Amino acid sequence: MPYPRRPVPLPGAVGTPIVVAVIEATNGNWRAPFIIFGVIGVLFAVGSVFDSFFHVDFLTREHTFLGLDNYRRLWEDPAVRGAFGRSVLWVAGNMVIQAAAGVAVALLLNAGLRGQTLARGLVLFPYVVPAVVAAMVFRFAFNDTSGMAGYLLRTLGLSDTLVNPFADPATVMFALVAVNCWKYVPFIVIVVLARLQTLPGELREAAALDGAGRFGVFRYVTLPWIAPALIVAMLMRTIWTAYDFDLPYLLSGGGPMDTSTTVPLEIRKLAFADQDLGLASALAVCVAILLVAGARMYVRAYRASEDATG
Repeated sequence: MPYPRRPVPLPGAVGTPIVVAVIEATNGNWRAPFIIFGVIGVLFAVGSVFDSFFHVDFLTREHTFLGLDNYRRLWEDPAVRGAFGRSVLWVAGNMVIQAAAGVAVALLLNAGLRGQTLARGLVLFPYVVPAVVAAMVFRFAFNDTSGMAGYLLRTLGLSDTLVNPFADPATVMFALVAVNCWKYVPFIVIVVLARLQTLPGELREAAALDGAGRFGVFRYVTLPWIAPALIVAMLMRTIWTAYDFDLPYLLSGGGPMDTSTTVPLEIRKLAFADQDLGLASALAVCVAILLVAGARMYVRAYRASEDATG
């Protein structure tokens, strides 16, 4: 005899009218909302693929079939090629630094040092800061007329003038990567630290008895153990970073002279400044295809790491 489904208690933080209405309409069955949102996401994706073969009038939404012409124009457009190159550097730089720094910080926080509870809170602080707030703080700190960071560098004798790395073509990408890593390294720390705390002490002790030093224990015990969790975290961060729009736009706006324009900013420019929705859709489709290919590589690496750890 089936029992009636009991209502799902609502946390106060999510008790908005929309959420309440969805839950009441589904009688606590969360599958229906997920299916609805999934269908909406698929429809948007299919719509982008469809638009990529047309010239789409920005105001009337009238479609003129172009075939593969939008993709040819992308290949021939130097601005798009430049945005792709900068996006590759942007993603690669972020992933390398975030992986290395995240693992290093997680190892320190797992070492049982004094004050690690406070240290964990401080490490997680950048991750909870909204991107808008972080951008405002860094823009103010490096303002080339009254920036605190530039004033400190000049006081210490490290610079003769106030420095704004977000306004210099030679440093803007490095500055953007640094700020993005400052904000999102804590995500890697959270995932890796959680995995480290499940590592049996017997494995480390056995490796030490076999004569492995600290580096040997890390290489042959710790790293294989955290690899599956790290790969999943890096997959998520790769996708999010490739589509990251807020920090680059708020800190540099793609400038100076388009030297920090990545693919998401170029898509915005094509769609709203140039009002070429078809070309913007084609660029979005290309990025999605590349990310799917990259995700397959991550999945293969994850399976290999799972097999290695048994």
